[in-house]
Amino acid sequence: MNKMESSKALSHNDDSGFFFAQEMLDGDVTAAINFDRLQKHPQYGYIIFEYLLCDEKQFSRGIHTYTSHPRKYWYKNKRKFLGLWNAAKSLNAILYLVNYSKKGTAYENEILLIQVKDMDETGIIKEDVHKMTRENFKEWFRKINSQCL
Repeated sequence: MNKMESSKALSHNDDSGFFFAQEMLDGDVTAAINFDRLQKHPQYGYIIFEYLLCDEKQFSRGIHTYTSHPRKYWYKNKRKFLGLWNAAKSLNAILYLVNYSKKGTAYENEILLIQVKDMDETGIIKEDVHKMTRENFKEWFRKINSQCL
């Protein structure tokens, strides 16, 4: 069996675990954070991806995929980003934050890839940021994914 046969393509979103945890917490504040993707690269080790949707409602306020950044809403999601960072440090992982907009929207072709290099209570203090097109990101992402198989 080759590496491609030992895995499967993404086919559907499974929110059932989220809804189960929500039911079990019965309205309690959660101590957990969810992250979107964890994979292990043979050379780089663990990689954590967190997808950050730039919603169409933000476009009218002059915020789009290339200009949105966690520092602009740190006060809302500080705990989430610090949790992601702590998980990345514990796993000795690379943490990527990926700003994107939905297909069919004005900024669908903009992808902002943020590799977090350091973070503290005040925000991201060191990062590598890359403005990409959707197609450029797709190529890069597929390459990383295939290397992890």
